[in-house]
Amino acid sequence: MVRVDAKGLSCPQPLMMVQEALKKNPGEQVIVEVDSASPRDNILRLARRKKLSSSVTEADGVFTITVG
Repeated sequence: MVRVDAKGLSCPQPLMMVQEALKKNPGEQVIVEVDSASPRDNILRLARRKKLSSSVTEADGVFTITVG
């Protein structure tokens, strides 16, 4: 499991961080935290395009997305 903290960052930086984590850790789950809807939606779209499972939870304005 790989964790990516992308809170406070705007797109495309969180998306690029997730892509890099997926590339460097094939087969592992990537858990990313973002604090706005735009990167959340872009990361979920990336997961769909790559045919990876994904889920998202929200607590106190932070979205936790699991990809893989």
